[in-house]
Amino acid sequence: MNPDLPLSDAELDELNKFLTAEGMPEEAMDIAMLDGFLTAIVIGPNTLMPNQWLPEIWGETDESPLQWKSGEQMERIIELVMRMYNDRLHDLEEDIGEYDPLIYESEHEGLNIPILDEWCMGFIRAIQLDPEGWQPLIAAEPEENGGGLLTPMLLYGTEEGWDQLKENEMLQERHQDFADAIGPCVIGIRDYWLPYRKEASTYRRESGKVGRNDLCPCGSGKKYKKCCGSAEKLH
Repeated sequence: MNPDLPLSDAELDELNKFLTAEGMPEEAMDIAMLDGFLTAIVIGPNTLMPNQWLPEIWGETDESPLQWKSGEQMERIIELVMRMYNDRLHDLEEDIGEYDPLIYESEHEGLNIPILDEWCMGFIRAIQLDPEGWQPLIAAEPEENGGGLLTPMLLYGTEEGWDQLKENEMLQERHQDFADAIGPCVIGIRDYWLPYRKEASTYRRESGKVGRNDLCPCGSGKKYKKCCGSAEKLH
């Protein structure tokens, strides 16, 4: 399978069904949350390796590791995630000026209303993996360079933001404005961090099935048979 091939609708559905299946950790993401998460990973101030962020996707912890049904299942799901990640890398290349987030919608009185919570929560969870790196942008005042770019994400992706929305009817009335702003904000955040990024993404795109003696696709640096392909613990 070509690692640069975007996911089809069927593959997006396959990945979402895995992430939201019964028995998955409570903190596992859905597909919209994953899109926000990967977007922030791609455009953030520092390059994070897959082994730093893959466990966050399925809500895995040291105390509660994800138990894969098989090595084949693990390979398939990681393949889908990494292809989605690669697709976002392509969508957010430096010379591209638009971005289209994968956001749920609900129908209300004949109108399609964007549901921003999940996508924004995913974006915030990526920030929480590198809080020190993101701090300059978070601390920026609206009138300063970069200030305000995180407003939709902070409003819809944090408890403090939800409280603001509940208490402020004017903010609620601007729901569509915030939805429309997410794409331009993502491009603005990308451009804000470009001078600061320490290195380009180092994920090595490879095609074909992972061999037992190949490096593990999770980014640990170990051989697959000694890491995610271990018979003792598939994670």
